[in-house]
Amino acid sequence: MSKKNRFCIFLMILMLTSSFVIADEKPLNIKLFGNGDIFKINTVEESILFGTGLALNATSFIIEKTRTPALPEFPYYIEDINILDQKLAFAYSSTLHKISTVSCVVGMLTPGLLAFTTDSSEWLTISLMYAEAFLLANGIKELTKTFVARPRPYMYFEGYPQKKVDEGDWDDSFFSGHTALAFTGAAFTSYVFAKYNPDSPWRFAVAAGTYTLAAATGIMRVAGGNHFVTDVLVGAAVGTACGILVPWLHTKIGGNQSGSSSDAQSSAAANTSRGFSSIAPQITPYSVGFSVKL
Repeated sequence: MSKKNRFCIFLMILMLTSSFVIADEKPLNIKLFGNGDIFKINTVEESILFGTGLALNATSFIIEKTRTPALPEFPYYIEDINILDQKLAFAYSSTLHKISTVSCVVGMLTPGLLAFTTDSSEWLTISLMYAEAFLLANGIKELTKTFVARPRPYMYFEGYPQKKVDEGDWDDSFFSGHTALAFTGAAFTSYVFAKYNPDSPWRFAVAAGTYTLAAATGIMRVAGGNHFVTDVLVGAAVGTACGILVPWLHTKIGGNQSGSSSDAQSSAAANTSRGFSSIAPQITPYSVGFSVKL
């Protein structure tokens, strides 16, 4: 996957939205972060997670742009690598490369399924958490590739893609980014779905489906000559860790301690009792809205 498309895909993943709850003689609320019963939003933690993810990505980007690209040092001998990777190393396949890229993108978008199983007031919370998980996984992957220059398996075979060599992608084998991001999507979707639907029998199907897609991505990365087995195993571990760790942390923290809406409601009631219409703001840790009474 080319570097210029990664943040475009990231933006596609975000399901930034809000919900409007309108009821008779009740305030109009624009719920930003749900009710906080399951996943809580905290400004400090969000700043740390987002900041860490952005710092990892920015650091790798700067290093990548400022360093001199390495050139291959032929010949490469398959006997020089560990026995596991030796036995499961393959020549380059353009077809499997393209299919695995598609499956990776689909895997990264699987959290979109949560839009059909959760209340719309939770969408921004889910989007925020997934953005943090994605940034962490992608940042760790990019920074690791920057410092660990490992030739891809196809460099050990004839018929390697010269275009990949010219682009400087030939020594980015460790670890598999496609696999890491696909497993981030699978782990995040499975974990978050189970937290919102702890008694649903579908949680097993969701986990099986998303992890199968992620595993298929990893297998194709190996079969297509883009990665060794160890690259894929590490990518799967990193992706799973990021996909679970970020939402798990949001179950352990406390939400922001903001002001209550009770004062605003009291003020609105007082104005109404005097015959005036009122527009009163209502702010809670998880919602921002306005009460309109005529």
